[in-house]
Amino acid sequence: SDRDSGRSYQVRAQFLIAADGGKTIGPLLGVKLEGLSNLGRVVTSHVSADLSAYWDDACLITWFINPDSSGVLGSGAMVPMGPTWGRHSEQWVIHFSLPTDDPHHFDEQTVVPRLRTLLKLPDLELSVHKVSEWMLDAVLADRYQIGRVFLAGDAAHRHPPTTGLGLNTAIQDAHNIAWKLALVLHDCAGSSLLGSYGVERRPIGMRNVDWAMFTAMNHTVVDAGMGFSPLQSPAVRHANFEAYFADTPMGATRRARAAEVITTQRAEFQAHDLEIGFAYADGAVVADGSPPPVRDPMGGKYQPTTRPGHRLPHAWLVRNGTRLSTHDLAGDDGAFVLITGSQGAAWVAAATIVAQAYGIGMRSVAIDNDEVIDVDGRWTELCEIDADGALLVRPDNHVAWRCRGSSAEPQAALDAAMKILLAR
Repeated sequence: SDRDSGRSYQVRAQFLIAADGGKTIGPLLGVKLEGLSNLGRVVTSHVSADLSAYWDDACLITWFINPDSSGVLGSGAMVPMGPTWGRHSEQWVIHFSLPTDDPHHFDEQTVVPRLRTLLKLPDLELSVHKVSEWMLDAVLADRYQIGRVFLAGDAAHRHPPTTGLGLNTAIQDAHNIAWKLALVLHDCAGSSLLGSYGVERRPIGMRNVDWAMFTAMNHTVVDAGMGFSPLQSPAVRHANFEAYFADTPMGATRRARAAEVITTQRAEFQAHDLEIGFAYADGAVVADGSPPPVRDPMGGKYQPTTRPGHRLPHAWLVRNGTRLSTHDLAGDDGAFVLITGSQGAAWVAAATIVAQAYGIGMRSVAIDNDEVIDVDGRWTELCEIDADGALLVRPDNHVAWRCRGSSAEPQAALDAAMKILLAR
């Protein structure tokens, strides 16, 4: 039903991606969101204001620590929104949290005095574009697929925004299911391929929900490192605040302890491995028996690999004089890409035949031939195949299959892999 026009209509579809934030489809189908709910209320305000006199240029997120509030999560945070970057940003998003039983609700008028108090700028001129309130959850759907319905985004996983995993995880969901649906709808793959969506994505959703919750709660560790606790009275917190900045040996110790504890929050702000080092252990991949790289328990150090199931490593290449990333080789048309080395002509010929047989898009790229050059040698360091080996990369840039060297029957090897990948 179109709320503006009042017009109602029906849609019939072979499949449905429920990307509705978990508001309608999941509950109708009996999906359970498992985990912790209603952990706190968050008020988010999008405002215009001139804060150039108060903030530095290089700060992406400003976390407030206010002795009148209960730590970082209760004090709020602020993000510049541009269009000018840094301290001269014209627009800002400001968050602050409330207990779930707090009776206050905010709109464009009532939030202004609260923001002035939060920023300790009682005369600040600001205009409010949007105010929204939302509940802090850490939940995961008990299943991602119900028949011909697939849950994606917040319908499948909701968690604190720490580490910035929400939208990223949702886009990965969409990228994962889109190419599979396209192949099934074009009769190029068996419908059981779609069953790999939940198999692949739900473990990643679980990991990201857990991680976001961990990094959110670690803010309380930062508070403790600075000497603050929600159990303290405002008077005690003010005294600790003064002790923290005191020009005394104990003040120096407090600051050194805080710096050490704040370093643990790199799990939120430097989670490179957590963000792109994830892999699909099962699903639409053909394992080659190789062990996975060791993951950094703090989520920081990413180890690129072409092991099947992992994200294709990035390396710069040059094609006909134009620089491009390995991530650009698959293109944006849902095609697979076969990557081989300078001695991979047999694989290229086999890929053409197999692609025609299955009716799928597949482009072949031979690195270090006359067209595509590994100009700085980085791909040679990362590819983990010989010059006569091959990688098959899915449309979502995850490695589907790998053969480290040549094959006596490259067409048969590639055909066998494609049967598994396409559930044919």
